[in-house]
Amino acid sequence: MNAATTRSARLILLSLFVTALGNSAMIPFMAYFIMQELHMSALHVTGYSVAASLLTMLCNRVVGERIDRGGRMFDYVAVGNIGLMAASLAVLIVPTYPTVLLAAAPCLALAGAGVSAVYILGRLFAERNGLDVQRYNAKVRTMVSTGWMFGPALSYLIAARGGSFYVFLFVLALSIAALATTAISLPRDFRTEKRETRSASENPGWFDNRPLWLAAGACFLFNIAHVLCASALPLFYIREAHLPVYAPGLSLTFKCLAEIVAIMGSSYITERIGRRNALYFAAVAGMAAFAVLHEATSLPLMALGALMEGAYFGLFAGVAVSFMQGFARGRIGRATSLYMNSLFLGSLTASTMTGLIATAFSFQAAIATAGLAMTAALAMLFLTRRADAEAEA
Repeated sequence: MNAATTRSARLILLSLFVTALGNSAMIPFMAYFIMQELHMSALHVTGYSVAASLLTMLCNRVVGERIDRGGRMFDYVAVGNIGLMAASLAVLIVPTYPTVLLAAAPCLALAGAGVSAVYILGRLFAERNGLDVQRYNAKVRTMVSTGWMFGPALSYLIAARGGSFYVFLFVLALSIAALATTAISLPRDFRTEKRETRSASENPGWFDNRPLWLAAGACFLFNIAHVLCASALPLFYIREAHLPVYAPGLSLTFKCLAEIVAIMGSSYITERIGRRNALYFAAVAGMAAFAVLHEATSLPLMALGALMEGAYFGLFAGVAVSFMQGFARGRIGRATSLYMNSLFLGSLTASTMTGLIATAFSFQAAIATAGLAMTAALAMLFLTRRADAEAEA
């Protein structure tokens, strides 16, 4: 690999990190802003979350299809950066709930689709420049995880010191930096290769790729399991396990560290056992993590469970996007957007399930349910086994 390619590869990762940092500084903060600053109810938070998630999935699908038709990836990444800029600016100027719902939510959906476009660009850049696709995809995923590791913490720290106005000002600055980094680092005319026109006898429908949809179902269930556990843990630790107030933050730190290490190591694991077996291993490790966390009534057990949680999810995150792209059949945009949408839909579904299960039973029961969801994910993954030649190609 020559020096120019190495530089471009690193700049793409830098662009993604700054973009992910900006998104993560604003997206999780919106629920706090709606309830604490605008003094709205939890129902208003739910309305915003549903709207933002559905709009993001729609934008992901549209962007994926346009990229598959030869659209310039730079344009969609830049529009995503501008979307984050517009969302923060709108809430800065008019901090009201209608602004959040009608302006911030659609603009943040564009920002999310911009991240999806970088995933696609990263995959194709690696293929065309002779890079190890699995390793570069793992680095791409690491940049996203690292951004999300620091972004929420920074936004809440700024809110505690100066209020939400300065949080959105910080996000605005990050969005400008992201747009500048995108302009400097990403190739302007990078596109997918044009696909041959399909004959009338072929089925051109959205659902014509069964293995891809089965893989998406597995990712959807993986994320349900992950979010069910992650969203139940903080209140389980404090209310039911009676651990110290700092326990959720400490647990998250352990989890994030293990997750990043696992993502970076995922390429070495897949080289030895393959993507499918790596995902099988991640699912079984996830079940073991949930079993430990279900019984985490002490800090040492909590720390062990958090490390196991980060390890299994990091392995999944490092492998899943490459696994799904292996079923693309020339439609890398569709496969990547479907992967992203499976995560969004899984998060939305699990967030609703957590509240219902905790109300009816307990937060500990929600963690147990995560184990059932992971079992279903393993079964769904097993159904794609006959398409190994595609997935491992």
